[in-house]
Amino acid sequence: AAANAFLDALAAHRRTRGLPAVSVAWGLWDTGDSGMTGGLSRADVTRLARSGIAALSVEQGLELFDAALSGDDALVVGARWDAAGLRARAENGDLPSMLRGLARAVPRRAVANPVTPAAASGPELGERLALMSEADARAHLTHLVRAHVAAVLAHPGPDTVDVDRAFNELGFDSLTAVELRNRLNTDTGLRLPATLVFDHPTVASLAGYLFTGLAPDGPSPEDALRAAVDQAEAALLTADGEGAAVRRQLVAILQSALSRIGDTGAATAVTAVNGAGGAEEEIVSASDEEIFALIDNRAMTSPLRTSMERLDHGE
Repeated sequence: AAANAFLDALAAHRRTRGLPAVSVAWGLWDTGDSGMTGGLSRADVTRLARSGIAALSVEQGLELFDAALSGDDALVVGARWDAAGLRARAENGDLPSMLRGLARAVPRRAVANPVTPAAASGPELGERLALMSEADARAHLTHLVRAHVAAVLAHPGPDTVDVDRAFNELGFDSLTAVELRNRLNTDTGLRLPATLVFDHPTVASLAGYLFTGLAPDGPSPEDALRAAVDQAEAALLTADGEGAAVRRQLVAILQSALSRIGDTGAATAVTAVNGAGGAEEEIVSASDEEIFALIDNRAMTSPLRTSMERLDHGE
């Protein structure tokens, strides 16, 4: 890069002195295994196409060379552009300003693709994850990362990507690492670091990292308890004549919960229904009225008190 910058400056300097010079910034030449392109892998060529650079045939390159020599500019770019790659970059908002006149961004449409997932903004992805169980959310993110890795490395599909194999073993370098980061930035809405694949070096660890950034916060203890009581009420409605027995079991469970969270006064009151022994069988055999009469005498905080009252009234 330093040497090429020097040549560019030298060509401009000579032109100002009336001397002949031209510096050509070449794009990709399709020369097989020779020259600078000989070390490029299929993934490298695919990445260049995604960036908007297509390969020049030898004939096209020589025509551009002749045009550069006959022109008046000290610095020219000799390249062939990939229109699809330029449009994709324009749609993603990462097309360099110098190239924006070569492609017009069009509204992106979600298209199902087994290799590259449809683009989705962070909030949309977060909303979908919120509707999933943790296991399903993690599996979804794992597939998302595998799909992008497969696209970046030009694999035939995400199933060919080992989720536990290190990215550097899969063939990642600094350029592909940044491309993967940019893709995930677009899909997740997060601001991910350029060192993402080095900090989280496998698909599995990277998906776990994304889960911590995207997964919704769990419900508060109060909301979790209310949800459990609502579920218990639904069970009572389908008890088919066994509502009283089910309520006694639920009361025993609530009494155990009171003991675990430290409300020993209320727990002792329930335990003392049939004497000092306080065995679990005695709790279950006590009448609902006896249990709730004792619990109601304690200063119990909501939502436990409210939950027990609702169960007592069959609500």
